[in-house]
Amino acid sequence: MPKKCLLLCCVFLFVYVAHAQADSITTGFVLKRIASLQVKQDKLFLSGSYPTYINNKQRCTIRKGDINIFYNLVIDVTLKKLRPKLDKEQQILVDTLLARSAKIYPRFLNKSRGSYNFWLRDSAYRFPLSWWIPLIKKDGNVPDDMDDTALEQLVNTNDSAEALHQMMQQFIHFPNKKIKSADKKYRSYNAYSTWFGKKFPVVFDAAVLCNILTFVQTYNLAWTHADSASLKLIEQVIKNGDYIQKPLEIAPNYGKTSILLYHFSRLMEVKKIPSLDSLKPLLVKESRELLVSSKNILEQIILANALHRFGEKATIVLPPKNEMEKQIEQNDFPFVIGNIPSYFSNTFKKLFYKSGWLLYYYYCPAYNDALLLEYLVNKENNP
Repeated sequence: MPKKCLLLCCVFLFVYVAHAQADSITTGFVLKRIASLQVKQDKLFLSGSYPTYINNKQRCTIRKGDINIFYNLVIDVTLKKLRPKLDKEQQILVDTLLARSAKIYPRFLNKSRGSYNFWLRDSAYRFPLSWWIPLIKKDGNVPDDMDDTALEQLVNTNDSAEALHQMMQQFIHFPNKKIKSADKKYRSYNAYSTWFGKKFPVVFDAAVLCNILTFVQTYNLAWTHADSASLKLIEQVIKNGDYIQKPLEIAPNYGKTSILLYHFSRLMEVKKIPSLDSLKPLLVKESRELLVSSKNILEQIILANALHRFGEKATIVLPPKNEMEKQIEQNDFPFVIGNIPSYFSNTFKKLFYKSGWLLYYYYCPAYNDALLLEYLVNKENNP
Protein backbone atom coordinates (compact mmCIF):
# COMPACT_ATOMS: atom_id res chain seq x y z
CA MET A 1 0.00 0.00 0.00
CA PRO A 2 2.71 2.55 0.86
CA LYS A 3 4.40 1.82 -2.50
CA LYS A 4 1.13 2.50 -4.35
CA CYS A 5 0.65 5.78 -2.47
CA LEU A 6 4.21 6.83 -3.28
CA LEU A 7 3.69 5.97 -6.94
CA LEU A 8 0.42 7.93 -7.08
CA CYS A 9 2.10 10.93 -5.44
CA CYS A 10 4.92 10.83 -7.98
CA VAL A 11 2.46 10.63 -10.88
CA PHE A 12 0.42 13.53 -9.45
CA LEU A 13 3.56 15.63 -8.97
CA PHE A 14 4.73 14.91 -12.53
CA VAL A 15 1.34 15.87 -14.00
CA TYR A 16 1.20 19.03 -11.85
CA VAL A 17 4.69 20.19 -12.88
CA ALA A 18 4.03 19.39 -16.55
CA HIS A 19 0.77 21.37 -16.46
CA ALA A 20 2.44 24.32 -14.72
CA GLN A 21 5.23 24.40 -17.29
CA ALA A 22 2.78 24.21 -20.19
CA ASP A 23 0.81 27.13 -18.73
CA SER A 24 3.80 29.34 -17.90
CA ILE A 25 5.03 32.19 -20.08
CA THR A 26 8.33 31.44 -21.83
CA THR A 27 10.86 33.52 -23.74
CA GLY A 28 10.05 31.76 -27.01
CA PHE A 29 6.32 32.26 -26.58
CA VAL A 30 6.68 36.00 -25.90
CA LEU A 31 9.05 36.55 -28.83
CA LYS A 32 6.64 34.80 -31.20
CA ARG A 33 3.82 36.90 -29.79
CA ILE A 34 5.77 40.09 -30.58
CA ALA A 35 6.33 38.78 -34.12
CA SER A 36 2.60 38.13 -34.51
CA LEU A 37 1.83 41.73 -33.54
CA GLN A 38 4.20 43.29 -36.08
CA VAL A 39 2.11 44.57 -38.99
CA LYS A 40 2.33 42.69 -42.27
CA GLN A 41 -0.40 44.65 -44.08
CA ASP A 42 -2.99 47.05 -42.71
CA LYS A 43 -5.19 49.95 -43.86
CA LEU A 44 -3.85 52.29 -41.15
CA PHE A 45 -0.57 51.00 -39.75
CA LEU A 46 2.66 50.82 -41.74
CA SER A 47 4.02 47.40 -42.68
CA GLY A 48 6.76 46.58 -40.19
CA SER A 49 5.32 48.79 -37.45
CA TYR A 50 3.83 47.75 -34.13
CA PRO A 51 0.27 49.04 -33.63
CA THR A 52 0.00 51.94 -31.21
CA TYR A 53 -3.17 53.36 -29.72
CA ILE A 54 -3.94 56.71 -28.12
CA ASN A 55 -6.45 57.67 -25.45
CA ASN A 56 -7.10 60.79 -23.38
CA LYS A 57 -7.66 58.56 -20.35
CA GLN A 58 -5.30 56.07 -18.73
CA ARG A 59 -7.09 53.14 -20.25
CA CYS A 60 -5.80 50.89 -22.99
CA THR A 61 -8.22 50.74 -25.91
CA ILE A 62 -7.77 49.92 -29.59
CA ARG A 63 -10.33 52.42 -30.85
CA LYS A 64 -7.94 55.14 -32.07
CA GLY A 65 -4.73 54.03 -33.76
CA ASP A 66 -1.72 56.29 -34.19
CA ILE A 67 1.21 56.06 -36.62
CA ASN A 68 4.47 56.93 -34.85
CA ILE A 69 8.05 55.66 -34.71
CA PHE A 70 8.53 55.70 -30.94
CA TYR A 71 7.34 52.22 -30.07
CA ASN A 72 9.20 50.64 -32.98
CA LEU A 73 12.36 52.28 -31.64
CA VAL A 74 12.00 51.14 -28.03
CA ILE A 75 11.09 47.61 -29.14
CA ASP A 76 14.09 47.50 -31.48
CA VAL A 77 16.43 48.84 -28.77
CA THR A 78 15.20 46.09 -26.44
CA LEU A 79 15.45 43.28 -29.00
CA LYS A 80 18.93 44.35 -30.10
CA LYS A 81 20.18 44.29 -26.51
CA LEU A 82 18.61 40.91 -25.74
CA ARG A 83 19.66 39.23 -29.00
CA PRO A 84 23.07 37.88 -27.81
CA LYS A 85 21.34 36.08 -24.92
CA LEU A 86 18.86 34.23 -27.15
CA ASP A 87 19.30 30.92 -28.96
CA LYS A 88 20.08 30.82 -32.71
CA GLU A 89 16.49 30.30 -33.83
CA GLN A 90 15.32 33.21 -31.70
CA GLN A 91 18.16 35.40 -32.99
CA ILE A 92 17.05 34.75 -36.56
CA LEU A 93 13.52 35.82 -35.64
CA VAL A 94 14.86 38.98 -33.94
CA ASP A 95 16.89 39.81 -37.06
CA THR A 96 13.75 39.44 -39.17
CA LEU A 97 11.76 41.73 -36.87
CA LEU A 98 14.53 44.35 -36.86
CA ALA A 99 14.83 44.27 -40.66
CA ARG A 100 11.08 44.74 -41.12
CA SER A 101 11.01 47.54 -38.58
CA ALA A 102 13.94 49.39 -40.19
CA LYS A 103 11.91 49.88 -43.36
CA ILE A 104 9.65 52.45 -41.70
CA TYR A 105 12.46 54.60 -40.27
CA PRO A 106 13.06 56.75 -43.40
CA ARG A 107 9.49 58.05 -43.28
CA PHE A 108 10.22 59.75 -39.95
CA LEU A 109 13.70 61.04 -40.83
CA ASN A 110 14.66 64.65 -41.40
CA LYS A 111 17.28 64.01 -44.09
CA SER A 112 18.79 67.49 -43.94
CA ARG A 113 19.48 67.27 -40.20
CA GLY A 114 19.58 63.58 -39.38
CA SER A 115 16.94 63.94 -36.67
CA TYR A 116 13.68 62.02 -36.26
CA ASN A 117 10.08 63.01 -35.71
CA PHE A 118 7.63 61.15 -33.47
CA TRP A 119 5.13 61.22 -36.33
CA LEU A 120 5.43 60.79 -40.09
CA ARG A 121 7.16 63.66 -41.85
CA ASP A 122 4.69 63.11 -44.69
CA SER A 123 2.38 66.15 -44.61
CA ALA A 124 -0.45 64.03 -45.99
CA TYR A 125 -0.75 62.32 -42.61
CA ARG A 126 -2.72 64.24 -40.01
CA PHE A 127 -2.00 62.70 -36.65
CA PRO A 128 -4.83 62.34 -34.13
CA LEU A 129 -5.76 64.98 -31.56
CA SER A 130 -3.55 67.62 -33.20
CA TRP A 131 -5.94 70.59 -33.00
CA TRP A 132 -3.83 72.25 -30.27
CA ILE A 133 -0.59 72.67 -32.27
CA PRO A 134 -1.48 76.02 -33.91
CA LEU A 135 -1.85 77.44 -30.39
CA ILE A 136 1.92 77.03 -30.00
CA LYS A 137 3.31 76.96 -33.52
CA LYS A 138 1.69 78.78 -36.46
CA ASP A 139 2.51 76.26 -39.18
CA GLY A 140 0.85 73.45 -37.24
CA ASN A 141 3.84 71.09 -37.42
CA VAL A 142 5.47 69.40 -34.44
CA PRO A 143 9.28 69.60 -34.66
CA ASP A 144 11.61 66.63 -34.54
CA ASP A 145 12.50 65.46 -31.06
CA MET A 146 15.64 64.48 -29.17
CA ASP A 147 14.09 61.32 -27.72
CA ASP A 148 13.33 59.49 -30.96
CA THR A 149 16.60 60.73 -32.46
CA ALA A 150 18.69 59.40 -29.57
CA LEU A 151 16.80 56.09 -29.50
CA GLU A 152 17.36 55.56 -33.23
CA GLN A 153 21.10 55.91 -32.62
CA LEU A 154 20.88 53.05 -30.11
CA VAL A 155 19.36 50.80 -32.77
CA ASN A 156 21.59 51.57 -35.75
CA THR A 157 25.35 51.98 -35.61
CA ASN A 158 25.91 55.36 -37.20
CA ASP A 159 29.16 56.90 -38.43
CA SER A 160 27.57 60.35 -38.25
CA ALA A 161 26.90 60.15 -34.50
CA GLU A 162 29.53 62.76 -33.69
CA ALA A 163 28.16 65.22 -36.25
CA LEU A 164 24.62 64.65 -34.94
CA HIS A 165 25.83 65.24 -31.38
CA GLN A 166 27.39 68.55 -32.40
CA MET A 167 24.21 69.61 -34.16
CA MET A 168 22.21 68.86 -31.00
CA GLN A 169 24.16 71.58 -29.16
CA GLN A 170 22.04 74.16 -30.99
CA PHE A 171 18.90 72.98 -29.19
CA ILE A 172 19.61 73.53 -25.53
CA HIS A 173 18.46 76.04 -22.94
CA PHE A 174 20.79 78.98 -23.55
CA PRO A 175 21.70 81.28 -20.61
CA ASN A 176 20.16 84.37 -22.23
CA LYS A 177 16.80 82.69 -22.84
CA LYS A 178 13.90 82.43 -20.41
CA ILE A 179 12.30 79.06 -19.74
CA LYS A 180 8.85 79.13 -18.17
CA SER A 181 7.87 75.48 -18.48
CA ALA A 182 10.42 74.11 -15.98
CA ASP A 183 10.34 74.08 -12.20
CA LYS A 184 12.18 77.15 -10.85
CA LYS A 185 14.84 74.89 -9.31
CA TYR A 186 15.92 73.72 -12.77
CA ARG A 187 15.64 76.84 -14.92
CA SER A 188 19.35 77.68 -14.70
CA TYR A 189 20.49 74.40 -16.27
CA ASN A 190 21.75 74.68 -19.86
CA ALA A 191 20.47 71.19 -20.64
CA TYR A 192 18.94 69.80 -23.82
CA SER A 193 15.40 70.66 -24.79
CA THR A 194 13.14 67.79 -25.79
CA TRP A 195 12.51 69.51 -29.13
CA PHE A 196 14.65 70.51 -32.11
CA GLY A 197 12.36 73.40 -33.02
CA LYS A 198 13.96 76.79 -32.32
CA LYS A 199 10.52 78.43 -32.25
CA PHE A 200 9.13 75.75 -29.94
CA PRO A 201 9.23 76.15 -26.14
CA VAL A 202 12.21 74.59 -24.34
CA VAL A 203 11.00 71.59 -22.36
CA PHE A 204 13.11 69.53 -19.96
CA ASP A 205 12.36 65.83 -19.53
CA ALA A 206 14.66 63.83 -17.25
CA ALA A 207 13.91 60.56 -19.06
CA VAL A 208 14.68 62.11 -22.45
CA LEU A 209 17.94 63.49 -21.03
CA CYS A 210 18.80 59.95 -19.89
CA ASN A 211 18.26 58.66 -23.43
CA ILE A 212 20.45 61.43 -24.87
CA LEU A 213 23.27 60.65 -22.43
CA THR A 214 22.85 56.92 -23.09
CA PHE A 215 23.50 57.73 -26.75
CA VAL A 216 26.56 59.83 -25.82
CA GLN A 217 27.94 57.08 -23.57
CA THR A 218 27.24 54.29 -26.06
CA TYR A 219 29.24 56.05 -28.78
CA ASN A 220 31.96 57.25 -26.36
CA LEU A 221 31.43 60.82 -27.54
CA ALA A 222 33.28 63.72 -25.96
CA TRP A 223 31.05 65.38 -23.39
CA THR A 224 29.84 68.91 -24.02
CA HIS A 225 28.61 71.57 -21.61
CA ALA A 226 25.02 70.53 -22.41
CA ASP A 227 25.82 66.89 -21.55
CA SER A 228 27.28 67.89 -18.19
CA ALA A 229 24.36 70.22 -17.48
CA SER A 230 21.88 67.47 -18.36
CA LEU A 231 23.63 65.04 -16.00
CA LYS A 232 23.58 67.61 -13.18
CA LEU A 233 19.87 68.17 -13.74
CA ILE A 234 19.20 64.41 -13.58
CA GLU A 235 21.24 64.08 -10.39
CA GLN A 236 19.48 67.03 -8.78
CA VAL A 237 16.08 65.58 -9.68
CA ILE A 238 17.11 62.42 -7.80
CA LYS A 239 18.59 64.26 -4.80
CA ASN A 240 15.52 66.48 -4.48
CA GLY A 241 13.22 63.47 -4.68
CA ASP A 242 11.22 65.15 -7.44
CA TYR A 243 11.24 61.98 -9.54
CA ILE A 244 9.10 60.52 -6.74
CA GLN A 245 7.04 63.53 -5.70
CA LYS A 246 6.24 65.04 -9.11
CA PRO A 247 7.36 62.74 -11.93
CA LEU A 248 4.94 64.25 -14.46
CA GLU A 249 6.61 67.66 -14.09
CA ILE A 250 10.12 66.21 -14.17
CA ALA A 251 9.48 63.86 -17.10
CA PRO A 252 6.38 65.19 -18.89
CA ASN A 253 6.56 62.61 -21.69
CA TYR A 254 6.84 59.65 -19.32
CA GLY A 255 5.35 60.83 -16.04
CA LYS A 256 5.90 57.80 -13.79
CA THR A 257 8.50 57.19 -11.07
CA SER A 258 8.93 53.57 -12.17
CA ILE A 259 9.64 54.62 -15.76
CA LEU A 260 12.17 57.20 -14.59
CA LEU A 261 13.92 54.50 -12.55
CA TYR A 262 14.04 52.35 -15.69
CA HIS A 263 15.69 55.20 -17.62
CA PHE A 264 18.17 55.94 -14.83
CA SER A 265 19.18 52.28 -14.75
CA ARG A 266 19.61 52.07 -18.52
CA LEU A 267 21.95 55.07 -18.52
CA MET A 268 23.95 53.76 -15.56
CA GLU A 269 24.31 50.32 -17.14
CA VAL A 270 26.17 51.60 -20.22
CA LYS A 271 29.23 52.95 -18.46
CA LYS A 272 30.04 54.17 -14.97
CA ILE A 273 29.37 57.80 -14.13
CA PRO A 274 30.81 58.19 -10.59
CA SER A 275 28.56 61.05 -9.47
CA LEU A 276 25.44 59.20 -10.67
CA ASP A 277 26.62 55.82 -9.37
CA SER A 278 26.88 57.31 -5.88
CA LEU A 279 23.08 57.62 -5.97
CA LYS A 280 22.51 53.97 -6.90
CA PRO A 281 21.73 52.73 -3.34
CA LEU A 282 18.96 55.32 -3.12
CA LEU A 283 17.55 54.31 -6.51
CA VAL A 284 17.71 50.59 -5.70
CA LYS A 285 15.90 51.21 -2.41
CA GLU A 286 13.14 53.19 -4.12
CA SER A 287 12.81 50.55 -6.86
CA ARG A 288 12.36 47.78 -4.29
CA GLU A 289 9.84 49.74 -2.24
CA LEU A 290 7.81 50.60 -5.30
CA LEU A 291 7.98 47.01 -6.55
CA VAL A 292 6.45 45.82 -3.27
CA SER A 293 3.71 48.46 -3.26
CA SER A 294 2.76 48.35 -6.96
CA LYS A 295 -0.41 46.45 -7.86
CA ASN A 296 0.14 46.70 -11.62
CA ILE A 297 1.91 43.75 -13.27
CA LEU A 298 3.40 45.86 -16.10
CA GLU A 299 4.82 48.38 -13.63
CA GLN A 300 6.25 45.47 -11.64
CA ILE A 301 7.96 44.19 -14.80
CA ILE A 302 9.44 47.65 -15.48
CA LEU A 303 10.75 47.91 -11.91
CA ALA A 304 12.20 44.38 -11.99
CA ASN A 305 13.99 45.29 -15.23
CA ALA A 306 15.36 48.45 -13.60
CA LEU A 307 16.68 46.41 -10.68
CA HIS A 308 18.33 43.93 -13.06
CA ARG A 309 20.05 46.84 -14.81
CA PHE A 310 21.19 48.14 -11.43
CA GLY A 311 22.82 44.73 -10.92
CA GLU A 312 20.20 43.51 -8.45
CA LYS A 313 17.96 40.45 -8.48
CA ALA A 314 14.19 40.76 -8.67
CA THR A 315 11.45 38.18 -9.04
CA ILE A 316 7.77 38.77 -9.71
CA VAL A 317 4.75 36.50 -10.12
CA LEU A 318 3.63 36.42 -13.75
CA PRO A 319 0.12 35.58 -14.91
CA PRO A 320 -0.52 32.30 -16.75
CA LYS A 321 -0.04 32.21 -20.51
CA ASN A 322 -3.77 32.47 -21.25
CA GLU A 323 -3.97 35.73 -19.25
CA MET A 324 -0.98 37.41 -20.92
CA GLU A 325 -2.99 39.36 -23.49
CA LYS A 326 -5.45 40.70 -20.94
CA GLN A 327 -3.08 41.44 -18.07
CA ILE A 328 0.06 42.55 -19.94
CA GLU A 329 -0.68 43.49 -23.55
CA GLN A 330 -3.92 45.34 -22.73
CA ASN A 331 -2.56 46.84 -19.51
CA ASP A 332 -3.75 50.36 -18.64
CA PHE A 333 -0.28 51.50 -17.53
CA PRO A 334 1.04 53.90 -20.23
CA PHE A 335 4.76 54.02 -21.01
CA VAL A 336 4.70 57.34 -22.88
CA ILE A 337 2.48 60.43 -22.77
CA GLY A 338 1.59 63.17 -25.22
CA ASN A 339 1.79 66.02 -22.75
CA ILE A 340 0.49 69.28 -24.22
CA PRO A 341 0.55 71.31 -20.96
CA SER A 342 4.30 70.67 -20.68
CA TYR A 343 4.80 73.56 -23.15
CA PHE A 344 2.87 75.99 -20.93
CA SER A 345 4.15 78.13 -18.08
CA ASN A 346 4.46 76.37 -14.74
CA THR A 347 1.33 78.03 -13.32
CA PHE A 348 -1.00 77.00 -16.15
CA LYS A 349 0.65 73.59 -16.44
CA LYS A 350 -0.24 72.64 -12.87
CA LEU A 351 -3.89 73.54 -13.47
CA PHE A 352 -4.04 71.26 -16.50
CA TYR A 353 -2.26 68.44 -14.67
CA LYS A 354 -4.84 68.52 -11.88
CA SER A 355 -7.71 68.25 -14.36
CA GLY A 356 -5.97 65.76 -16.66
CA TRP A 357 -6.80 67.92 -19.69
CA LEU A 358 -4.63 67.67 -22.81
CA LEU A 359 -2.83 64.56 -21.62
CA TYR A 360 -2.81 61.75 -24.19
CA TYR A 361 -1.65 58.24 -23.34
CA TYR A 362 -0.01 55.92 -25.85
CA TYR A 363 -0.32 52.14 -25.66
CA CYS A 364 1.54 49.45 -27.59
CA PRO A 365 0.79 45.80 -26.72
CA ALA A 366 3.96 44.62 -28.49
CA TYR A 367 6.17 46.86 -26.34
CA ASN A 368 4.55 45.54 -23.19
CA ASP A 369 5.58 42.10 -24.45
CA ALA A 370 9.12 43.37 -25.14
CA LEU A 371 9.40 44.53 -21.52
CA LEU A 372 8.19 41.10 -20.43
CA LEU A 373 10.75 39.46 -22.72
CA GLU A 374 13.49 41.58 -21.13
CA TYR A 375 12.43 40.38 -17.67
CA LEU A 376 12.38 36.71 -18.71
CA VAL A 377 15.77 36.83 -20.45
CA ASN A 378 17.39 38.66 -17.53
CA LYS A 379 15.92 36.17 -15.07
CA GLU A 380 17.16 33.19 -17.12
CA ASN A 381 20.67 34.63 -17.34
CA ASN A 382 20.82 35.81 -13.72
CA PRO A 383 18.75 33.28 -11.75
